[in-house]
Amino acid sequence: MWNYHSTVRLLLVRLSAIGDVLHALPALEVLRRAAPAAELTWVVEPTAAPLLEGHPALDRLVVLDRPGVQAGPRRLGALRQAAGALAALRGLRADAALDLQGLLRSALVARAAGAARVLGPVWAREGAAHLYTDRLGLPRPGEAHVVERHARAARAALAALGLGADDGPVPRARLGLTLPSRVERRVVLLPGAGKPANRPPPGLLARVADRLAGRAEVVLVGGPRDAPRARAIVERCATARPVDLTARHGLAATAAVLAGAAVVVGGDTGPLHLARVLGRPVVGLFHAADPARTGPAGLPGDAPVHVLRGQADCAPCCAARCRRPDRRRVCLRPITADAVAARVVDALDYPGQSPASA
Repeated sequence: MWNYHSTVRLLLVRLSAIGDVLHALPALEVLRRAAPAAELTWVVEPTAAPLLEGHPALDRLVVLDRPGVQAGPRRLGALRQAAGALAALRGLRADAALDLQGLLRSALVARAAGAARVLGPVWAREGAAHLYTDRLGLPRPGEAHVVERHARAARAALAALGLGADDGPVPRARLGLTLPSRVERRVVLLPGAGKPANRPPPGLLARVADRLAGRAEVVLVGGPRDAPRARAIVERCATARPVDLTARHGLAATAAVLAGAAVVVGGDTGPLHLARVLGRPVVGLFHAADPARTGPAGLPGDAPVHVLRGQADCAPCCAARCRRPDRRRVCLRPITADAVAARVVDALDYPGQSPASA
């Protein structure tokens, strides 16, 4: 049995996505706080890896790329890279692995590390629980915010491994990135999201931009997939002239833009949660998503958080796409541009307008 001073080698598995990795960061802090001598390694996929590179609470980072469905040399190269990453995991000789994701692929990665103990939630999906040596009694999705669920998983793992207890408050999340410390009078609008149901309508964001014209610079931020939606927003603006930065930056550069923003507006998407970790005021548009499960207020922090929710009978459905037979997203209607702009204006003069140290 290990103790507070043991050099136990513990592997964390939370492969993706950006928002999910951010929600797991406080769990990492719980483990480091309770077991300062432990060797902590995180295995993650490339998209979210920049969030963890150089993290002060991590000893190692292993980046595991999924081969995907591409054919020919690209797939062969991805397979070789994945095999190399798995070999690196086995070379770590982890004593235990904690699966924070609860899916078959994450459980398989945890098992592939060769750890004697593999821990994960008892409710894990896709049969993943059968791969664990220790099934942890944890809240299911929907029974607690994801940040709280991950923190409880870390505490349950500490208890199961005999590494001590942690009964303090959920810690703040940190990053390993070096970011600017100056905040501009700039509002960042996020047109995209991984789930289509979480993407704000371009017309709504265009009207919000128009209402902010003359009050602050408006910037659109997102990945390559968000570029068409960003163009639609720019085209629909009557008076505002938003700066379109979609598809121009990687994750680290996007974090720098968010760190310098006065307010960030968007749906349930990774960049919104990244802005929260960076200490930026946020306005969350939760049409189909449930803020009690994944809302920005679940990440510890002091900056203002405003959440506008869909008021339809079917909301929050937490679905990737609208499930109504007519596919009419009625959950969008209660959220008006005036309401969004009013929250933004309230947050613009937040007195703590300097980003959290990353």
